[in-house]
Amino acid sequence: MDVQTITYLTMGLFLLALTLFFFKNDEFLLLLVLFFFSTGINRYNTVVSGRDKWVVVAYSKNIFNLTNELANQALNYYFWGVFTMCVVYFSLKIKYERTTKIKDSKLFLTGYLEKNKVLIILSFIAVAFVNFYSKRGFAEAYRSGSASIAFGNSYSIMIGFAFGGFIVLVYLIYSNMDLKKAGASKLFFLAIFLYAGLGTYSSSGRFQFLSWTVAVGIMMVKDTSPVLKLRTYIIGGFLLSIAFGLAGALRGKNSSQFSWSERVDMAMARNSSGEDQTMLDGFMMVLQVYPQHLGYHLGGEHLEVLLRPIPRSIWPGKPLGGYANKIGLNDNMGGGSVGISQSLFGSFYGEGGFMGIIVFSIIYSYIIFLIFGYGDRYNSDVRWIVKGITISSFIPLLRGGDLPGVYAFIGMTFWPTMIFIYKYNKYLVVAQRQQLQQYLREQQLQNTAAIAQQKHAATSVN
Repeated sequence: MDVQTITYLTMGLFLLALTLFFFKNDEFLLLLVLFFFSTGINRYNTVVSGRDKWVVVAYSKNIFNLTNELANQALNYYFWGVFTMCVVYFSLKIKYERTTKIKDSKLFLTGYLEKNKVLIILSFIAVAFVNFYSKRGFAEAYRSGSASIAFGNSYSIMIGFAFGGFIVLVYLIYSNMDLKKAGASKLFFLAIFLYAGLGTYSSSGRFQFLSWTVAVGIMMVKDTSPVLKLRTYIIGGFLLSIAFGLAGALRGKNSSQFSWSERVDMAMARNSSGEDQTMLDGFMMVLQVYPQHLGYHLGGEHLEVLLRPIPRSIWPGKPLGGYANKIGLNDNMGGGSVGISQSLFGSFYGEGGFMGIIVFSIIYSYIIFLIFGYGDRYNSDVRWIVKGITISSFIPLLRGGDLPGVYAFIGMTFWPTMIFIYKYNKYLVVAQRQQLQQYLREQQLQNTAAIAQQKHAATSVN
């Protein structure tokens, strides 16, 4: 199909996404379609019109020839992946009715937070220190040209990612406080929250900043009306795009040299240039890697997700992540690593060609549907935690790249929230058992009192 046909069909998918958004209050498909439009259709039109050029990377081997014809092929594959995911998810969600199988409530959650807020804050502070020093080490390594981080020796960096997960929990405590009863405490948590924002925003940690801001944004809007939610997303999305673009534009530069207006101009220029939207370029590269230089992984790249945590000190021969490292394209980087993100659907192509795109799009749609369904079982804000971290995790997944590395980022960012939910479920079991026992005791006391009253009445009659 030509790009005009794909554009028309994408408009149809956008209407499908809007239908789901207004009737089911579900924004997932909107994210997917808008991402495809900006990184697929818009990127194609930008280059073909002559406003930009396809990406060129100084790899050790020149195996890529990015042409407009190849771009059209990549755009078609990209579209069919998005189309499949949209149709499957829409079909599952439009017939879905929410059932709350977990009997929790705001009262239960508030009680659990009250018992654990000190532990959460202490853990937050500990990870904040790790995050600060690991990011400082990353910045120094980046300036000096060191490449150890790119090759898996960055476990301190990955531990620091948990800062984003703890921010979500800190916001949860903050949002569940009663301002009248805990005014000073709420201001204290707000100060911590603002500090966290400043601590995660940097040119080297854009996705760490994005991970918790998206999750918190979902928790803030909750299940408000679609119109209000859409307005919030438009304003918040615009501000996030400025922040994300500015962080990229300031790489290797001293931010103090620029005024606020200059920073905004830099962010707008970077966003309009599409420098952060080169997923179509990466997809084109994937088409020239598989199967010419590498065989299809047939699910092997997803299997690598389980192998990624094993340190190289234990397994020196562990395969390198990403096709660029596998076929030696980074051999001239002095131990460093460069790669162009190919979108999640590019990773699907590497797993099994066009059929890999279709099969994995169906699998991912179903898994995401199940995760959202799991969150819907809660009545408290845990529901929005599940939804928030799922959507914020899907953004780096959509960009693609080294798939095991992306999953490592997600896992190391949100393990605090996952443990929190696991512990909260155990707390619910105990609390509900105690509640039932208390109810049975009260019933027994009432029955005993009734029997005694009946005996007293009988004695009085006699």
